[in-house]
Amino acid sequence: MAELKVRDISEQDLAGIETSANRAHLSREAYLRKLIHHDATDHLLSGDVSDLRELTRQMAIIIKQNTKAYLDFVDTVRRLGLSNEN
Repeated sequence: MAELKVRDISEQDLAGIETSANRAHLSREAYLRKLIHHDATDHLLSGDVSDLRELTRQMAIIIKQNTKAYLDFVDTVRRLGLSNEN
Protein backbone atom coordinates (compact mmCIF):
# COMPACT_ATOMS: atom_id res chain seq x y z
CA MET A 1 0.00 0.00 0.00
CA ALA A 2 1.02 3.56 -0.61
CA GLU A 3 1.87 5.95 2.16
CA LEU A 4 0.69 9.54 2.43
CA LYS A 5 1.98 12.33 4.65
CA VAL A 6 -0.08 15.47 5.15
CA ARG A 7 1.53 18.60 6.57
CA ASP A 8 0.30 21.89 7.96
CA ILE A 9 -3.00 20.66 9.40
CA SER A 10 -4.43 23.17 11.85
CA GLU A 11 -4.89 22.17 15.47
CA GLN A 12 -8.60 22.85 15.11
CA ASP A 13 -8.90 20.53 12.09
CA LEU A 14 -6.88 17.85 13.83
CA ALA A 15 -9.13 18.09 16.89
CA GLY A 16 -12.20 17.74 14.66
CA ILE A 17 -10.70 14.67 12.98
CA GLU A 18 -9.86 13.18 16.37
CA THR A 19 -13.41 13.78 17.63
CA SER A 20 -14.96 12.24 14.52
CA ALA A 21 -12.64 9.24 14.68
CA ASN A 22 -13.49 8.65 18.34
CA ARG A 23 -17.20 8.94 17.57
CA ALA A 24 -16.79 6.31 14.84
CA HIS A 25 -14.75 4.10 17.22
CA LEU A 26 -11.81 4.23 14.83
CA SER A 27 -8.23 5.27 15.12
CA ARG A 28 -7.41 8.58 13.49
CA GLU A 29 -5.52 6.73 10.75
CA ALA A 30 -8.38 4.31 10.07
CA TYR A 31 -10.85 7.17 10.05
CA LEU A 32 -8.80 9.17 7.54
CA ARG A 33 -8.29 6.07 5.40
CA LYS A 34 -12.07 5.60 5.32
CA LEU A 35 -12.64 9.27 4.40
CA ILE A 36 -10.07 9.12 1.62
CA HIS A 37 -11.56 5.91 0.24
CA HIS A 38 -15.07 7.36 0.33
CA ASP A 39 -13.98 10.55 -1.41
CA ALA A 40 -11.91 8.68 -3.99
CA THR A 41 -14.76 6.34 -4.94
CA ASP A 42 -17.76 8.65 -4.51
CA HIS A 43 -17.74 9.72 -8.16
CA LEU A 44 -18.13 6.07 -9.18
CA LEU A 45 -21.54 5.92 -7.48
CA SER A 46 -22.93 9.30 -8.48
CA GLY A 47 -24.44 7.97 -11.74
CA ASP A 48 -25.97 5.01 -9.92
CA VAL A 49 -27.56 7.33 -7.35
CA SER A 50 -29.10 9.45 -10.11
CA ASP A 51 -30.41 6.33 -11.83
CA LEU A 52 -31.86 5.10 -8.54
CA ARG A 53 -33.60 8.44 -7.92
CA GLU A 54 -35.18 8.33 -11.38
CA LEU A 55 -36.23 4.70 -10.94
CA THR A 56 -37.76 5.51 -7.55
CA ARG A 57 -39.67 8.44 -9.07
CA GLN A 58 -41.02 6.24 -11.87
CA MET A 59 -42.00 3.47 -9.45
CA ALA A 60 -43.91 5.97 -7.29
CA ILE A 61 -45.92 7.02 -10.37
CA ILE A 62 -46.64 3.38 -11.27
CA ILE A 63 -47.71 2.55 -7.71
CA LYS A 64 -50.04 5.57 -7.67
CA GLN A 65 -51.58 4.53 -11.01
CA ASN A 66 -51.96 0.90 -9.90
CA THR A 67 -53.55 1.96 -6.62
CA LYS A 68 -56.08 4.11 -8.48
CA ALA A 69 -56.87 1.25 -10.89
CA TYR A 70 -57.29 -1.17 -7.97
CA LEU A 71 -59.58 1.20 -6.08
CA ASP A 72 -61.66 1.77 -9.23
CA PHE A 73 -61.91 -2.00 -9.68
CA VAL A 74 -62.99 -2.53 -6.06
CA ASP A 75 -65.57 0.25 -6.41
CA THR A 76 -66.95 -1.34 -9.59
CA VAL A 77 -67.17 -4.77 -7.93
CA ARG A 78 -69.00 -3.26 -4.96
CA ARG A 79 -71.46 -1.45 -7.20
CA LEU A 80 -72.07 -4.66 -9.22
CA GLY A 81 -72.59 -6.55 -5.99
CA LEU A 82 -75.14 -4.01 -4.81
CA SER A 83 -76.91 -4.07 -8.22
CA ASN A 84 -77.25 -7.86 -8.08
CA GLU A 85 -78.75 -7.73 -4.58
CA ASN A 86 -81.60 -5.44 -5.71
